[in-house]
Amino acid sequence: MKSFTTALTTIRRSPYQALTSIFMTTITFFVAFSFSLFIVGAGIILKHFETRPQIIAFFELEASDENINKAVEQIKTKPYVQSVSMINQEEALKLYQEENKDDPLLLELVTADILPASIEVSADNIDNLGKIKDDLVTFDQVEDVVFQEDIVSTLSQWIKTAEIIGISATLILLIVSFLIIMIVTAMKATAKKKSIKIMKMLGATKGYIKLPFMMEGMIYGLMGATIGWIMMFATLLYLTPSINQVLGEIKLLPIPIGFYAIHGSIGILAGILLGGFASLVAIQRLTRN
Repeated sequence: MKSFTTALTTIRRSPYQALTSIFMTTITFFVAFSFSLFIVGAGIILKHFETRPQIIAFFELEASDENINKAVEQIKTKPYVQSVSMINQEEALKLYQEENKDDPLLLELVTADILPASIEVSADNIDNLGKIKDDLVTFDQVEDVVFQEDIVSTLSQWIKTAEIIGISATLILLIVSFLIIMIVTAMKATAKKKSIKIMKMLGATKGYIKLPFMMEGMIYGLMGATIGWIMMFATLLYLTPSINQVLGEIKLLPIPIGFYAIHGSIGILAGILLGGFASLVAIQRLTRN
């Protein structure tokens, strides 16, 4: 308790240094919290596209039911296939009628006989969609395979690029925050160098000397991580309507409150550890001499 009081007193005596440390830590954890949510959200979005039909194989009009059923059974045996659904000519006509119900002329011109049967296949992983396409084109009486390869590949690449940028930015900010807390602590420790020597002469242990400085760093980390999480939470609440509108049928928000609690607790604990370790590194040299 005494170490905590001493740390608060030191912070009040040098408010600008404390604000610098807290400000930098706040930015770091705001980015870290936001990026971690992005990773979770990106995973859900990718999973959505992985589990929905992504590849459609159209059969020739004269394709027999035997060949179509055989293709369905064969593709189901592939370990990387999530699900397979077959659409016969009558079902294809119903889908066509539903999509063009506002244009009676188009409905009159189209019958089931001129619509091909098809099968829709989804993969267990987005990287396996290409394998499914290669399998489908080898089946008898398959006329065409529709695979929005460019869209899927682009989405996956964008997410991977964003992850790399996010990880890099977070690591850089963590290092900067670590260095700032360490420098601030080292400056304060240097200013108290005589007091530290006197305490050592009086028999004070290294742990007793280090603890107030470590406590100060932990306060910086605690406050920065907490403020960063609040900023992230407020920003997410503000953007929730816009995000839901863009994502449409992908149900990403709102996030369960339990996730917020775990998410914030882990981040705040990381902030405390960051501040404490940075201060420990800064004070280590003075207590060693």
